[in-house]
Amino acid sequence: MKIGLRLPNFARWFRGDAIWATCEKGKELDLDVLSFVDHVIFTPQQYVGYGNGYMDIWTAMSYVAAVTNVQGWRPILSQSICVIPYRPPIQQAKIAATVDSLSGGRLLIGAGSGYNENEFAALGLNVRERGEMTHEYLACMKELWTHPVASFHGKYANFDEMTISVRPTQQPHPPILYGSSGPMPFRRIAERYQGWLRGTVAVKDANADYFKALDQDWAKINTLWKANGRQGKPYLMVQMGGQFTTDREQAGGSVVKGLATEQAIVGTEGRIEAGGERAYVSTFPISHVSEVVKQLRSYEELGVDMVLINVPSYRFGTLDNLGMQLQQMDLLAEHVLPKITRDKKPIEMDYDGKRFTPMG
Repeated sequence: MKIGLRLPNFARWFRGDAIWATCEKGKELDLDVLSFVDHVIFTPQQYVGYGNGYMDIWTAMSYVAAVTNVQGWRPILSQSICVIPYRPPIQQAKIAATVDSLSGGRLLIGAGSGYNENEFAALGLNVRERGEMTHEYLACMKELWTHPVASFHGKYANFDEMTISVRPTQQPHPPILYGSSGPMPFRRIAERYQGWLRGTVAVKDANADYFKALDQDWAKINTLWKANGRQGKPYLMVQMGGQFTTDREQAGGSVVKGLATEQAIVGTEGRIEAGGERAYVSTFPISHVSEVVKQLRSYEELGVDMVLINVPSYRFGTLDNLGMQLQQMDLLAEHVLPKITRDKKPIEMDYDGKRFTPMG
C-alpha cells in the first residue's frame, strides 16, 4: 500500500515554518501522498469545530507543491475531499490544471459533493442539486483538460470552442477518486472515475463489522466496474485516524475538542438556543500503535491501494500543535510503518477503458 498524511490546512498555526517542518518530516517518513481538506465559509460554531484557519484548498496545494519541489521530493497531492460544487467548473478546471502543472503532474483529485447546508446557502447554491452539480462539473472539467479547444453543453456550464489555455501535466487528465457511498455514487465511480475514496474511520471503530461492510461495498463497485467494461480494477483510498500511543494505560481513552451547543455564541447576536444547531465537538480516541498496525494490515488484505492517516495536531500535555503532529508522525515512523508492506510501484489506473500511469 501507499501511505499518506492528511495535512491540517484548516488550522491557523499551519503556516510558513510549520508547513516546511511537516513536509520535511513527511519526506523523512517517505510518505507517498499529502492530502488537504475543504471548507469555504461556515458559522462561528463550525469555526470552532472545523478549524480556525481554513486556507483555500487549491492555494494551499500550490504552496505545498512549491515547498516539496524545493525540498526535493515528489509526494502525490490529494484531497479528502474537494467539494466540487463550491467552485465554477471552468475556473476549477483551470486551477486544477495549474496545480498539476506547477507540481510536475502530482495531483490526485479526491472529489465529493459536500453536505454542509449553511455553506451551500452562503455560496448561493442549492444543496439538493449537489450530486447533479458534482458530476456535471467534473464532466466539464474533463472536457477542458483533454481538449485544447473544448465545447460543453449542460445545465450549469455552456460554451463552444473555448480553451482554458493551461493543460495538466498528466494526460489525459489527473485521476479522480469519488468520495461518497451508495448505489448512485458506486455506479458513477464504475462509469466515470478512477476509483473510490472512503471516509475516515477511527482505529477503535475498525472492527469486524466495519471491514465486512467495506468488503461488500468494494465488491459492488468492482462488479459495476466490470459491467461497464473497465480495465484492471478501481483504485481504493481509505482514511484512518485517531491519537496514537505506545502507552497501553493511555490507550482506550479519548481527547475531546470543540464547542458544545450550550456554549455556542454567534458574535453579538446572543446565545444559540438549545437544539438550534448541533454541537461542534470532536472526540479523538487514543489507540495503541499495535492496533494501528493491525488496521493497516487488514486494509492490505482487503486490497486497499492507499491509506491516508489523520493524526491530531491539537495541544496535548507539554506539546504545542506542531509538536503534537510531529510526535505522532514519529510514532508512525518508529512503530507502524516498518511493520507494513509499502508499495513504491507507479500507479496504474483505468481511463474510460484504457490503462494509464498518472503521476508517472
